[in-house]
This record gives sequence, structure tokens and C-alpha cells, in this order.
Amino acid sequence: MSSRTRLVAVIAGLLLLGQAGCDRSPTAPPGVLDEGRAGRWVTASPESRGLDAAVLSALASEIDAGLHGEITSLLVVRHGRLVYERYWNEAGPADLHVVNSVTKSVTSLLIGMAVHDGTLPHTDVPVLDLLAPRELSDPEGKERITLAHVLTMRTGLAWDEWSTNYAEAANPVASLVRSDDWPRFTLDLPFDAEPGTRFTYNSGVSVLMSAVLDRALGRTAESFAVERLFTPLGIEQWRWTRTSGGLSNAGWGLSLRPRDMAAIGQLILQEGVWDRSPVVPAEWIEASTVAATRFTDGTGYGYQWWLGRDDGAGRAIAAWGYGGQFIVAVPSLDLVIVTTAENFFGGGFDPWILADRGYRAAGVAPPL
Repeated sequence: MSSRTRLVAVIAGLLLLGQAGCDRSPTAPPGVLDEGRAGRWVTASPESRGLDAAVLSALASEIDAGLHGEITSLLVVRHGRLVYERYWNEAGPADLHVVNSVTKSVTSLLIGMAVHDGTLPHTDVPVLDLLAPRELSDPEGKERITLAHVLTMRTGLAWDEWSTNYAEAANPVASLVRSDDWPRFTLDLPFDAEPGTRFTYNSGVSVLMSAVLDRALGRTAESFAVERLFTPLGIEQWRWTRTSGGLSNAGWGLSLRPRDMAAIGQLILQEGVWDRSPVVPAEWIEASTVAATRFTDGTGYGYQWWLGRDDGAGRAIAAWGYGGQFIVAVPSLDLVIVTTAENFFGGGFDPWILADRGYRAAGVAPPL
């Protein structure tokens, strides 16, 4: 069975619940120009931006040898210039890739914009106050769940999507997809911890972000993203699937081009500024990249963003999608690394391997 056939088998029923979105013909990718306007990515050699090309070539050779599974793209941006770009398995720069949980990180940026606008009050507000009335079968204590708990995946709701493959019926994501009201399904879950006390990765909780935006804005998260994020960054091709109730699927519904993923990473490095204009509030990016949860290996989790070990001058910041979809931004190196892949059955990179190679290419010792 080919990789693309396996991809359809795993994701078709689970991920592609609707094809609402934009799928226009490719145009110029976004980029960073000295003139301060969006346009094509400006390319440069790795050496001209202080990177060791041999490190990047060695990584590509490992991919060629199959050591990292089924990678479809690898892009590296340093100091605002695209210094490395390569595609595998018949992929190309114009192709949309399902980015899965990278969607969570993108939607978190939208939440930050809405909070800054005053459309959403603040992150400590109970999430039930932000949602259209839903009659829950188990409402007890759910008023204690705040928007901050949703953003940090510390809601206390019982959920385990990591013990089984997403293609299996036993996975709670499969039950979520079968439900006719994804937010209600999520909020009807029982507690297994006090809100705010424990991290539990929960894609259903991420969908609550979309429901919050939908009610506050009177339109979908996708529509808001088009106006306030995609258009400023020059992202002109995407796809965003919908839930059974018509919400933009904030858990895993986006498809993007790798160069556009790199633009989002560059936006993080630039503290929310693009084209010399603020797009995402800098204070939101700062809050998003503070670890609400710190794991035993030194990595962490903020507002739907994964955080690497501290290198003394900051840390790697990652959007991490199932199957090997990564946006890795390393502020201390002014570096972005993007991959797309089809590693839906294990293997492949994690974002900290990519960050490690970036440190080594820059001649800097990686964080221990």
C-alpha cells in the first residue's frame, strides 16, 4: 500500500469532514523583503546566513536513506531568507499538506487577536460563558474550566488520544468525529483532575477555541484567519475542514503549503509583526510561549505551542502536527525549520531533533 493510500485510510473519515475553505491556484508565496512588503521568499545560501550547509546536506541524505520515514518537505529560513528547500515523494512547493495539530497553534494566534481586540474578555473567563448555550448531560463543575485551561490543555477532562492510533474506533477522537456537537461532546466528558492542575493532550478541547471564536465573532475561525492572518502574510492557498456542526476544525483541520507554514514561523520570530505592521500582539506570543506545563525532559507546553529546552537565550517554539508536520522557530538563532511528512504509523522526527540540527548548523551547542 502506498503512503498516500495509507494516508487516505487513516485520515479520510477522521479528518476530512468537509472541504470548506480556499483552494486557489498557487501564487507568489509570502516572504520577507528589505523593502518591508510581502512577496516572494527571498532565497540565500546557507553560508551567507551563517549556517553550515554540510549539516543540512547530511540531514537531507538521512532523509534520502529513509532514516526519518516518509518526509515530503524540509525548509529552513535564517534571518528572514529561505536558505534551504527540498521536497520528496513527488511533493512540491505548490502542494497543500494536511498539517493536523499545527492547526491548534494557528488557532491560538486567532484567540490572541480576539482578546487584544476586546472581542474576548480575557483568558481567565469561564469557557462556558463564551459558548452558545448547550445543555450538558454532566454540567457539574464545568464552570470552573477557563479559556486559559483550554489553551494550556489543563481542563481536567478525562481523555486519552495517545494510547491508540487515530484510525481505531477506541480513540476518543473517533468518538468526537461521530458526534453531532463536538463542543458538547467534549464538555460532557467527566473530570479526572481539577481544572488547572494537570496537562492532558485533548484535541476536543482545542475545538472549543473555534466554538469560542464562532460565537464571539459571529463568523468562523477560518473567516477571521483569512482577514487577519492569511491575507497579511500573503497566504492565498489553504483548506480548512469543518466539524459536523459547521465550526472550523481547530483541532487538526488545516492544510497549508510548506512555504506558508514557514511564514507563520517567521511571524513568531518577528513577535507578531509582518510587513512592519502588527498582525498578532507581541504580548500574546510572549504569553503563548511561557510553559504552563513543564515535562520531565525539560520541554514544555504553552498556549497550544510546544516549547523546547531553554538554551539560555530563549527556547525553540514548535507547532507539532501528527505524522511529522512541524513549524519550529528558534528565536535565539533567528531560525525557522518546517517539515511535512506522512509518518502516520510512527517514526520520523520530533521538533527537538530539527531544532538540534539547527543549532549545530549555526555552530551553537544545543540545550542539554
